[in-house]
Amino acid sequence: MTEQNTATASKQNNKANSFGGWGWSMIFMCMIAYFIGGGINTDGLNIFVGALSGARGWDRAAMLSWSTYGGWIAILFTFIFGHIIVKKGAKVVFVGTLFLTAIAIYFYGHTQNFAVYAISVAACSILSAGYSLTAPNTIQANWFPRKKGLALGWSTIGYPLCTMIFPFVTNFLMGNFGVESMFTAIAVFVLIFAVISIFWCKNTPEEVGCAPDNDPLSAEEIKASQAAARAYKSPWTMKRLLKTPQTWLIGIGMGLLWMVTVAIVSQLVSRLMGAGYERTAAVGMLSVMGFFGIFGSYIWGFIDLKIGTRKATYIYAAWYAVALLLLIFMANTVTIYLGVFMVGISVGGICNLIPSMIGSVFGRYDFAAASRFISAVTKGICACAYLYNAQSLKLTGSLTAGYVGLIVLCGVAALLVFLIKPVVKPQN
Repeated sequence: MTEQNTATASKQNNKANSFGGWGWSMIFMCMIAYFIGGGINTDGLNIFVGALSGARGWDRAAMLSWSTYGGWIAILFTFIFGHIIVKKGAKVVFVGTLFLTAIAIYFYGHTQNFAVYAISVAACSILSAGYSLTAPNTIQANWFPRKKGLALGWSTIGYPLCTMIFPFVTNFLMGNFGVESMFTAIAVFVLIFAVISIFWCKNTPEEVGCAPDNDPLSAEEIKASQAAARAYKSPWTMKRLLKTPQTWLIGIGMGLLWMVTVAIVSQLVSRLMGAGYERTAAVGMLSVMGFFGIFGSYIWGFIDLKIGTRKATYIYAAWYAVALLLLIFMANTVTIYLGVFMVGISVGGICNLIPSMIGSVFGRYDFAAASRFISAVTKGICACAYLYNAQSLKLTGSLTAGYVGLIVLCGVAALLVFLIKPVVKPQN
């Protein structure tokens, strides 16, 4: 590559969204994975729980609780998935958990037995720790070590896009074809994506002759980069991670903000119906929230890129606290829509900020090693959202009191993130 061509390529690559063809392809693949994970385990609960409760006569609080139990079990499996990723690469986990999810979601909606339902719900939550958490986050950390914030800003659009589309589509399928047909359609969609991902998913950019961040490297430089990545052995053992304060500060702090997100979104339809809205109108408002979230996902990625992940997280926590206040009071149509708008802007942000925070502190080569534990912590705390909502409904009969507690959690999360300091890398 001549000096002139190198300078031109470097100038083009300095553009924030210059990811290259393969880079954009990986972003879009991860976007679909996030869409599926959010739909099955969060947004879909607005439809699934009510539909199956009515059809089977099961208790709603008990049904929601099993999503939490599955999330807790997923802590162990996040370790397992992370270990497999370190040893075999992210693709194995990504594709394998998608195939198993297709099976689990089918039984989720077809069984008449509550025990089988509980196992299926837990399985869906556990498997999502693979295809929509550890695997895609690692893939993007490998592909975009410097531009990870903005890349995640694009890929995590899958979450608000899911909020906008998934409840509407599933509500339509259920109304026109029945509950079981709705679950069959979801299972088929996941299965097709799993098959395509066998050929689509790439662990690193070097596998297809590309450079991280779409940098203008020669073929020899790319080959050398690939060799270095393969030879690298992370010094971050599980024992070292457990002793490192940053591990816990990131895991708990970001996990609390994820819990707040899931607690709001998974039962927003119920909250709006409690405020007097019909189900159709409430589902429509959820879709509107998802529409705002599409822009929010990119906005948080852009803020991350410009001012850093920690500062972006402070703003994120404060933004959520204000949104929750609006949802608590819901005095009129203006406050309701403003609250929905603010939550919508936030929806895609947390799943952008979590991997970006890990990458910012631990770096590209150590991301997979650090993420296997930190992701487990965030996943476990996030899973508490379902039990949190269930207990709020059981003790107070509404979600309003629970929202007050969520505001407190936003403050605690911001404080923990503030305490994160640069990590000192241990020697092998």
